[in-house]
Amino acid sequence: MPRFAAWAVITPAGDAAATLTALINGTARPGRLEAELLATLVRLARQVLATVQPDLILLATTKGDLPRWCAAICAAEPQLDGGPADLAAALQKELGVTTYALGAACASGPMALGEAARMLLAGEARRILVLGGDRLGPFVEDGFTALKAVDPQGCHPFDANRAGISLGETAAAVLLDLEPGAIRLQGWGASLDAAHLTAPARDGAGLAACCRQTLARGQTKNPGLIIAHGTGTRANDDAESLAYHQVCPGVPVTAWKAGLGHSLGACGLTEVALMAEALAHDRAVPGTLGLVEAHIPAPLALLPPGEHRCAGPWLSPNAGFGGINAAVLLGSGEPLPLSPSSARLTARVSVDHLGWQSTPSEINGTWENSAPAGHLPRPISRQVLGQLDPTWGRLDGASRLLVHLGRVLGPWPADTAIVLLSTRGCLESDLRFERSRQAKAIDRQAFAYTLPSAPVGEASIRLGLHGTGFVILGAADDAGRRSARRLLSEGAPAVLLARIETGGTDSEIAWGERWEG
Repeated sequence: MPRFAAWAVITPAGDAAATLTALINGTARPGRLEAELLATLVRLARQVLATVQPDLILLATTKGDLPRWCAAICAAEPQLDGGPADLAAALQKELGVTTYALGAACASGPMALGEAARMLLAGEARRILVLGGDRLGPFVEDGFTALKAVDPQGCHPFDANRAGISLGETAAAVLLDLEPGAIRLQGWGASLDAAHLTAPARDGAGLAACCRQTLARGQTKNPGLIIAHGTGTRANDDAESLAYHQVCPGVPVTAWKAGLGHSLGACGLTEVALMAEALAHDRAVPGTLGLVEAHIPAPLALLPPGEHRCAGPWLSPNAGFGGINAAVLLGSGEPLPLSPSSARLTARVSVDHLGWQSTPSEINGTWENSAPAGHLPRPISRQVLGQLDPTWGRLDGASRLLVHLGRVLGPWPADTAIVLLSTRGCLESDLRFERSRQAKAIDRQAFAYTLPSAPVGEASIRLGLHGTGFVILGAADDAGRRSARRLLSEGAPAVLLARIETGGTDSEIAWGERWEG
């Protein structure tokens, strides 16, 4: 079963042990990491790997090395330097191991751990390293400020006076393998709210479904502790309280972002690695920093600041833009195994750079992109550009393409999973937002589309899909197809798999596939 073989953390307070002590003492403060992001991740990887070599590295990140990315895309000839796919490629060059990035907004950490667990249980690898890191910069700081989501006084999760997030940098590494061990990835789960691009479902239903799935996979009903996402925004904390009260009322809850800051795609993996450190060394866990007086719609057993003792297993959920939820369960038990699945590619559609749609035929067991004889492709470029569908609104090109592909390949069961492949990610939206930011004319509605996983969120909303959803950056098509097969083995009724590349100098790419078990 998936074991936590090794882990490492770096925060402004120090390593995992020092960070736990600072959180307990109330001295931890959000801040920036000193070294460059690539150097930090390489150092953590080498520390965790020691003398072993993983079969694969998954990079959990939201934006990658943001300052480098912004400079690269605004250059005379835009490049991909610093973005998630480029950062993964740089790690692969440094460490000599196949690496790609996995993005699920602020739920990237637990989502990557779940993907790694599926690979291990499917027999595709014996050892996988999951890294988490994001470099902050004015791009994301100004974006969250424009959304009025930042509290300049610091975040206060679940507190009556909470007013938003505090941003901070952290990085983490977790090595999973299949050897015997005391600390295991006992469960994992994910869901899509299908409600709103920048706010959680108000009733907490999506996060509750994710937590139930995680506990069911871990074959338990009640964890001993919940390490909440706890961003300090009104909407997030309210939704979390409702979700946890629905799923496991009375279970102790803590939150650490007042001391760590919100580190985007690295936050979940950092919190999980700190959990592993506490479990491995029988350490006390920190209470909820910044909590003075709770004010939430559903009662929670919130742990006050200080140190606490809680039995395992421990549940760690995270939520992100696009209504993406993911959670993991750390304990000593075993997860449910994957089920046999006869995964089948049942339909495929592609859109070429001229805006033509073609439905290919299956010839000798392979799918080709040319239209069958006698088939006249129909133009969809005007629809994708938003001139025929008034519901497109402010959707960027990648989101429109994914929604369109989903509609052509649908209808879909409600628990369908979405896997998006890309290398450029949201290059087009990033460039537009960065230029507006530099011109001091920030369009806050455009900020949400600067997440590579934004099309997944929009597709879930407009297609009504509640399954697992994430984007794989910098990987070949086969990586997405293997992911689709694993999700079907885990219980997904269908998978919408797509590759979308927009905003490049060469022709744009968009294709979608329907996979069923």
